[in-house]
Amino acid sequence: MDRDREKPLKTRLRFWNIAIGKFFFRYRNALFPLIFAISALVLRPRIVLANMVVDRLLVRAGIALALLGQTVRLITIGFDYIHRGGKGGQVYAGRLVRGGAYGLTRNPMYVGNALIAIGMTMQFGSPLAYLVIIPFFLFVYRAIVAAEESYLREKFGAEYKDYEKSVNRYLPTLARFGEAFAGVRFDWRKSIKKDLGTVVGLTIGLILIPVWRAYFLYGREATEFVVIRTLSLSLGIGALYLFLLKLKRHDRLFKTDASRSQKNC
Repeated sequence: MDRDREKPLKTRLRFWNIAIGKFFFRYRNALFPLIFAISALVLRPRIVLANMVVDRLLVRAGIALALLGQTVRLITIGFDYIHRGGKGGQVYAGRLVRGGAYGLTRNPMYVGNALIAIGMTMQFGSPLAYLVIIPFFLFVYRAIVAAEESYLREKFGAEYKDYEKSVNRYLPTLARFGEAFAGVRFDWRKSIKKDLGTVVGLTIGLILIPVWRAYFLYGREATEFVVIRTLSLSLGIGALYLFLLKLKRHDRLFKTDASRSQKNC
């Protein structure tokens, strides 16, 4: 009897989890910068545990996690990249990718995203950010993963079920390292070209957050000598990004292996 009562509840929770995942999947590219922009306006940093040593260690650990997350994204894209990145705002897959980083974990891009979100939040140094922002992003990414897994199970059936059994959802299956990267080559052009926006956004965030922290923690005097240079550098990076984005849209940034092979065909 208890099991019969639990099944409908589990089914409803799974349904809503997938529905939420589909919603956030549609707006996932705008979600990250929007949340952090709001956080910068609302949150206020604190010295963690009122201890400068602990605070600095956590901030530096946050930077390391964010850079690690970006590295995971670049590695994922540069090898056997995902073909389920969405189509028309909906979950979509042309084929099931099982090589490269996807041979170690089924969701390397979301692992990278989560590391960036946690790392950037740690740099804010706000207690509320730890309590709200990090759990929120983890919930969002988990829901998106549920939506993608539901789609993949339905489309690829037994092939995806076999993939689920051999590769972990998040933690890397290191025993599969040799098999995952056998016969695949890292394409740095494709990696940078496809993830240019994330690289630029993370770079600007790493530049601005320390100034933002210093302003609220130590006052205007602590930032007045660097704020103009910091803003100028950020604007310069933004302008460079727009220029590179224009080249990218006209396929003139640089040719990836895929674009060169298509041209030769």
